[in-house]
Amino acid sequence: MKKSILLFTLAAALFTTSCAKKPAQPEAAPVVQNEQVAQEEVNSVVKTLPASVAGKDVVSKLAEIYKGKVVLIDFWATWCGPCRMAMKKIDEIKPELEEKGCVFVYVTGETSPLETWTEMIAGISGEHYRLTNEQWGTMCRSLNIPGIPSYLLLGKDGQTAYDNLSEGGYPGSEVLKNNIEVALTK
Repeated sequence: MKKSILLFTLAAALFTTSCAKKPAQPEAAPVVQNEQVAQEEVNSVVKTLPASVAGKDVVSKLAEIYKGKVVLIDFWATWCGPCRMAMKKIDEIKPELEEKGCVFVYVTGETSPLETWTEMIAGISGEHYRLTNEQWGTMCRSLNIPGIPSYLLLGKDGQTAYDNLSEGGYPGSEVLKNNIEVALTK
């Protein structure tokens, strides 16, 4: 009896996934168009830091670049599942905070393959930096970053307004939002 049920299930699976059941090409086109529209709405900007900027100086260089603005720096990698999940959570609060003046900066290293990184950031609103392996490693050591994702919030004065660098992980949208809003008022 169990063999009969198994054979019936396998036959049904093969029949329902056959070429005859595939949707016609015109039905697939709107899905592609919707994805293109969604990507066009994302403001993703690639920025660079010269390789001559030492890893220990990356944050101070970013503070210099964004002086006068509140900046949330997200240290992440394309292969990091928790990083990608956290980005989806941040996306829920990001539009409101961007409108208020917060800049979202994403920093990764060469462990994120260039092609994968380029494809992924097309869907992530913000300013994106990809450091050399040397810069990334030195920066992580100098900041005592044990893992990613990790976050650093710079106030308008370029000083640290909040960070979770020593513990890493996603601190939660409310923690980030509250700290960003406080920094925006200073």
